[in-house]
Amino acid sequence: MLFTGFFINLSIFSFLASSAIFIQVFIRKMDNKFIHLFLGTYAGIIAAILMIFNFKHMGLFYDLRAVPLIISFIYFGRTAGWITLMFILFMRIFYLGGDWGPALIAALGIATIYTIFRTYLKNIHPFKSVFLYLAVYLAIIHWVFGFFFPSISLILLDIQGTLFISCGLLIGVFLMESYQNLYYLTQDLAKANETLLESKRELRDTVHELQGGIVKFKKVNGNFIHTLCDGQLFYQQGFHSEQVVGKLLPTIDSSIIPSHLVPRVLKYYQQAWDGEEVTFELPWPNDETMILFSLRPVKREGTVVEVVGSTVDITKRINAENELKVTKERLESFINHNVDAITIFDLDGHMLQANKAYEKIFGWSEKESLGKKLPCVPDFLMNETLELIKNISNTNIQDPVITRLETVRQRKDKTLIDVNVTVSPILDFRGNVIALSGICRDISERKQAERELHQLHQQLSDSEMKYRALIEQATDAVYVVELNEDQLPTRFIEVNPVACKRFGYSREELLSMPFPSDVPPDSPMVQGIIEKIREGRTAFTLQDEFVFPKGKAMTIEFSVRVFNLNGKKVFLSISRDITERLKTEELLRKSEKLAVVGQLSTAIAHEIKNPLTAMKGFMQLLKSMENKNTERYIDIVLAEVERIDSITNEFMTLAKPEALEIKTNDLNVLIKQIVM
Repeated sequence: MLFTGFFINLSIFSFLASSAIFIQVFIRKMDNKFIHLFLGTYAGIIAAILMIFNFKHMGLFYDLRAVPLIISFIYFGRTAGWITLMFILFMRIFYLGGDWGPALIAALGIATIYTIFRTYLKNIHPFKSVFLYLAVYLAIIHWVFGFFFPSISLILLDIQGTLFISCGLLIGVFLMESYQNLYYLTQDLAKANETLLESKRELRDTVHELQGGIVKFKKVNGNFIHTLCDGQLFYQQGFHSEQVVGKLLPTIDSSIIPSHLVPRVLKYYQQAWDGEEVTFELPWPNDETMILFSLRPVKREGTVVEVVGSTVDITKRINAENELKVTKERLESFINHNVDAITIFDLDGHMLQANKAYEKIFGWSEKESLGKKLPCVPDFLMNETLELIKNISNTNIQDPVITRLETVRQRKDKTLIDVNVTVSPILDFRGNVIALSGICRDISERKQAERELHQLHQQLSDSEMKYRALIEQATDAVYVVELNEDQLPTRFIEVNPVACKRFGYSREELLSMPFPSDVPPDSPMVQGIIEKIREGRTAFTLQDEFVFPKGKAMTIEFSVRVFNLNGKKVFLSISRDITERLKTEELLRKSEKLAVVGQLSTAIAHEIKNPLTAMKGFMQLLKSMENKNTERYIDIVLAEVERIDSITNEFMTLAKPEALEIKTNDLNVLIKQIVM
């Protein structure tokens, strides 16, 4: 009877526990609040059913109610454990009856200690927890019932009951652990399967979205059959994998694989099937597009079972290579045919490359220069040049240093030449400076021209200073006036101090004022200048009276010269005040007239006065002869002679006196002339 009861209880518990675990597998995704409620309720129902199937032995009732309680606390948590306890107490009070007070105290004590264990000892393995919880259960049952029923305290410690509960716990723990492991294994398998499916989807999507294309084929009955054809390269050409997969190469539509390419592709397919790795370029689907096809055989146990091919559009790469080739050829042509010496040297200054112009300018051939350290740099500039190379080598990729300078370089014959040097860094794809390039331009002729130009400029500067000094020190007013398109004066470009003095303004004021503000446009002098310029005269002289802005009037002589200055038409005017000169000329003309009068008076004095003197003398002689008949006439003649003499003297006083002319004369002749 005892073993039958044990077997029935253990069987019922095993079935119910297995059912609970099976149900738990399918409710794992339930909310935690509800799952504890559900599991606690189900464990309580199991405990209640086990209490219904209890059996009596030696005056004691045996059942497995403790097993669902312990397992509920260990595996389902505190809430589920207390719910299970509520079912046990309910069955104890309302089904078994009797004195349920000690049972209530024992149950509450057990649940309280279990709660403490579940809170602070939750990391203990279930196998250890089971025996710890069982020991607590047996101890509290013994203490409580021993306190209330001392006569049965020893009976409570019977080995049969302990083994009975222990077997139930072991079965429960075994079932829980087995089903949990099975659950986790099932979950792992499900996750692995999901991961595998996801990997397949990702692989399919990856292949589908691949910019190139992937092809797989097998050889069946001597024919190559495609098992895979995917990738954006194919879709971009307007066909899908269904048009290729499962088909032989010759049977594929010619719009996909042109018929003239089929023999060539079959040849490569056969080479790959024979175990070779084949890579070839193919114009596909037309001559404007070039693809790179790579075939790799897949072997199992040394036998090719499948060939995987990958293809990629290399049209851009081919075009880039062609462009790079053209660019390289152009660059080489540019370097070799450049009139400037172009060199490439490493970071230590050793020559790596030089063009033909380098040999022409410096005398070294490229072969002689290769490997040498800056052969064209003179010794006294070597340290400076190496420091320059160091600075450029440490350049920032974002702001590379390009150095330009004018210096001297040394020919093979040790002569120095003037050059313009440009040094720039050469960077690799990472932005690191790997070498430097130098461009040397022979500027000897330019330097010579600059020296000559400087000398000429100095001469011009000296000449300008001389001419400016002449203008500044000139006593005449000098003006340079700009003309507009209508040949009208617009402004002063240059004036000298005499001109400033005449206008009554400073040089800065005159140059900043428009011409009409300084000179009235209706001035006859200005009108005369404009008229002659419009007639096409380039050099002329005018003379007129001019009234300056300050009111001063002068008689001016203008010497005008028209020419172009810096692309503009101007005229140079030298203005001379001739007021005093005209007065002098007038006096000169008067003096000349007086000189003529003087000469005339001299002639009169000589030709008239001398005869008058003789006449006067003879008349006085006749008067002394006392001839009364002629005396009256003689007086009249003397009076007239005196009058003529007076008029002659008055005329001579008007003449300009002149120097006396003294000459030797025969006095006897003169006396005879007077007497006779």
